Amino acid sequence: MGKTLTLATTPLEYAILPKHEKDEIPDRLAIMLFQEENEYQVFDYLAANEELRKKAAKPVDADCRVKMCEWCYQVVDFCKFRRETVGIGMSYLDRYLCTETGKNALGDRKEYQLVAMTCLYIAIKLHEPLEMETSLLADLSRGCYTEMEFANMEKKILEAVQWRVSGPTPLAFVLHFLTFLPDTLNAGVEEAIWDYARYQTELAIAEHAFVKLKPSIVGMAALLNAMEGMDTILLPERVQERFVRTVVKYTSMDIREVDKAQTRLSNMLINLLSEEHAKKYEKLVDEDSDEEVDLSDEEEEDYKEPMRPVSPVSVTRKKSFH
Repeated sequence: MGKTLTLATTPLEYAILPKHEKDEIPDRLAIMLFQEENEYQVFDYLAANEELRKKAAKPVDADCRVKMCEWCYQVVDFCKFRRETVGIGMSYLDRYLCTETGKNALGDRKEYQLVAMTCLYIAIKLHEPLEMETSLLADLSRGCYTEMEFANMEKKILEAVQWRVSGPTPLAFVLHFLTFLPDTLNAGVEEAIWDYARYQTELAIAEHAFVKLKPSIVGMAALLNAMEGMDTILLPERVQERFVRTVVKYTSMDIREVDKAQTRLSNMLINLLSEEHAKKYEKLVDEDSDEEVDLSDEEEEDYKEPMRPVSPVSVTRKKSFH
């Protein structure tokens, strides 16, 4: 009997997200849109570095991203961190791989894994109340990497992305766009829309095809899919239409790009229900999986895949910075 994929609501996470005054939203969105168009812009680095990857025995491919996202979600779920922290870490990974320094990792899966694990570590350090220690990362890597290697990679990544670590994510756009819904909307309806949109952004983060899309486009596509799935009694079509007009007014968003992203997200959800594709994404939605990440072939004896977190002593109280 196949697994039943369910969407688990996360009211606690929704409740602790920051709320913004509506009059602040246009200015905040303007800054976020500027960021994604400039310093935080990324491109399809796999396609751009095809020649480099062809020379490698086992180059990084799109499936490597899925596997590392699975592992990252397992870590944050175990430690009770926000799942958006994975999206933040993957955004660091993408921007690093778009640099001259970072592109070499595309020809070495072992280095790619080190980069991905370190990016999650940086995201947790900056955006969570607790932080992981490099000793834990070394343990999770099963001795494949040392504490010093993680520390050196952290410095390398931060320098490559020019210490810019506050870019917008698809989920951040979802949160801001939600404020354009009417205040009279039932809170339960808004939370359901949020949760379904969040779920889709998590799937998108694991899929390389979405890397080159702007976070605002992915966030809006996830939101519209979520809204279109609501009963029109709870969310009338006129409210949805007014919402889209308001977002376009403040963002000048190309709704045709959003429509394409919507279709791609919808197809991913459909594939999740098929036996052929479900295994690719199942650990993104099933938090009880005991399988581990493996980017390597079985014959690579010097490679050790990172293990799942197995001890509650996984994080430490964050020290204050002076």
